[in-house]
Amino acid sequence: MKALGKAIAEGDESELVYWIIPGHLACAHRPLRYHPRYGGSRRLLPPESSTLIEEWVELLKVEGIKGVISLMHDGDMACYRDLPLGNGVLLAYLETQGFTIAHHPYEDPAHSHTPEAQRRETLKRVSAEALQSFDRLPKPVLIQCSAGEDRSAPIAAYIYAHRQRAF
Repeated sequence: MKALGKAIAEGDESELVYWIIPGHLACAHRPLRYHPRYGGSRRLLPPESSTLIEEWVELLKVEGIKGVISLMHDGDMACYRDLPLGNGVLLAYLETQGFTIAHHPYEDPAHSHTPEAQRRETLKRVSAEALQSFDRLPKPVLIQCSAGEDRSAPIAAYIYAHRQRAF
């Protein structure tokens, strides 16, 4: 996913969505996370970036995405608070665009000060919750966090390990 992030930052959005189970489960970063002008961690997006968010959503629609499992926590979500999309609530905006949302806020373990044992328990809990959401959401499902690496990847791997034979 880091290589994809770098490619996107350089203007190549050909793999905005990375398929884990083709046609059923994909991973991606949050909108504009790697944008050359607006990208970055926890960077507040200005109102003029709204058009780019709309384009990102259209690309998800082209990929056929119907359900979204979001692992973004309040810090990730705050990036969108000044945008005129769903009153600054990204997930509300995605719902108005026809996506079915499951939100499982999950602190980025790469930036966490939480003890390791507690992080493992959180990963175990969120993985189980995300699997239940995957089962009930319309397919294909996109799983996303901020960078699409430290949270989405292990959760997607968990879902893959438990459901890939079903497809």
